[in-house]
Amino acid sequence: MKRLVLLVCCILLATATSSAQVGFGVQGNATNFNTEGVANDIYGLGLGGGLHLDFGTPVIGIRVSGDYMFMSPDKDKYSAYAVSMIGQTLAQGATIDGGKMEVFSANANAKLVILPLPVVHIYATGGIGVARVKFNEATVNIPSVGYSKKLTEDEIADLLGIDSQTKMTTNVGAGLDIALGGITLFGEVKLNWIYTDPNTTAMIPIGTVGITF
Repeated sequence: MKRLVLLVCCILLATATSSAQVGFGVQGNATNFNTEGVANDIYGLGLGGGLHLDFGTPVIGIRVSGDYMFMSPDKDKYSAYAVSMIGQTLAQGATIDGGKMEVFSANANAKLVILPLPVVHIYATGGIGVARVKFNEATVNIPSVGYSKKLTEDEIADLLGIDSQTKMTTNVGAGLDIALGGITLFGEVKLNWIYTDPNTTAMIPIGTVGITF
C-alpha cells in the first residue's frame, strides 16, 4: 500500500512538473466577520480585493494570494447595540464615525479539481496563511447625554474585546473555474478562521470572484 501511494505521488509530481502552468489574476471579496464579543454587534458586511498567482496543472494546483478587506461599523447594528446597553431613550441619535476594521492577509491554498467538465471545473480548496487585523480610531456621539468622545485604537480594543494583531489563519472551501480562451473566471466560497486573541477563533465567510490570465 505504501509503495502504491508513493508511486501515485511520483506520477502526480512528474505530471505537475511536465505540464505546470503559471497564472496571474485579481479578485474581489465580500466578507462577514464573526467572533465573540461586541464586534458582532457593530460590524456588518466587509468588502475588499487582492492579487493571486496560480501554479500547477489543470487538476492540481497551488494559489498564493494577498488580500485587503475592510469593514466599517454598521450604523443600524451600532444603534441596536447602544439601545441594548443604555436603553431606547438615552440611545436616541447615538452615532459612531470611523472605527474601520482592516484585514490584510496572505495565503497559500491547494486546489483540487473534483469535477473537470469541458469548460467548467469545480474544485475544493484549503490553505494556511497569516492575517493582520487592525482597527482605526472612532468618534462616538450620544447627544441625549451630551457624550462625545474620540476613541483611540487601544480604547476600541477595550470596547470590542479584540485588539489589532497579526495571527495565523486557515481556510477551507470550494470554487468554480470557467475557462474562456486565455482567461479563467472563477468564484469561491470559503470559511476563513483567524486565530485572534483573546477571543475564540474569528471566522470570516468569504465569497470571492476573480479572473486569472
